[in-house]
Amino acid sequence: MGEGLDASDERVRELASEILAREEYAAWRIDVDAWRRVIEWLQGWTEWLEGLRLDAPALYWLVVVGLLLLSLVLLAHVVWTVHRAVSAPVPEAARGAVRDRPGLLVLAEGFAREGRYLEAARHVELATLELLLESRVIELGRSEPNRVLRRRLREAPLPEAERRELLGLVDRLERRLFRDRVEDPELYAGWRTLHRRVAALPAPA
Repeated sequence: MGEGLDASDERVRELASEILAREEYAAWRIDVDAWRRVIEWLQGWTEWLEGLRLDAPALYWLVVVGLLLLSLVLLAHVVWTVHRAVSAPVPEAARGAVRDRPGLLVLAEGFAREGRYLEAARHVELATLELLLESRVIELGRSEPNRVLRRRLREAPLPEAERRELLGLVDRLERRLFRDRVEDPELYAGWRTLHRRVAALPAPA
């Protein structure tokens, strides 16, 4: 090793201590004293409880049963709180916030006025799928591709005419978006008509 370089174990430990004492490592340092105080308190409490068991068995069992009941009450409270949170209905304010957002159909109309019929048709497609998802006619994850959508539509409890129209428009929009890139006002009009038909369908039993 180079001259003047002290690589003894003691010097390495000193260097490590100096590095770990820097401010950027403060978040990673363990408060040993705090942990030691906690451990000492737990040891003292355990010793007190053991002494109580020998000197006053009745009081000891009273304390144990009390702690057990307290634990059960806390557990029941946690379970009840989680159940309330999971089963609580969506607040009316949250529903209002959703209703106040610009709707997909409103956005589609804006795109159509600008001559962006593919973007408009895409938004009406999303609005149509939103209807089907809300009525639980289909189930679809946000990241699932169109082939999964087609399979779900083929399996969905839909009238055959609406099913064929949906599948046809999905294929047609996909071709326009990813192959032709040609604005198609008739495609947009077809999606608007289909959306009205889907919205008028009776809710599934």
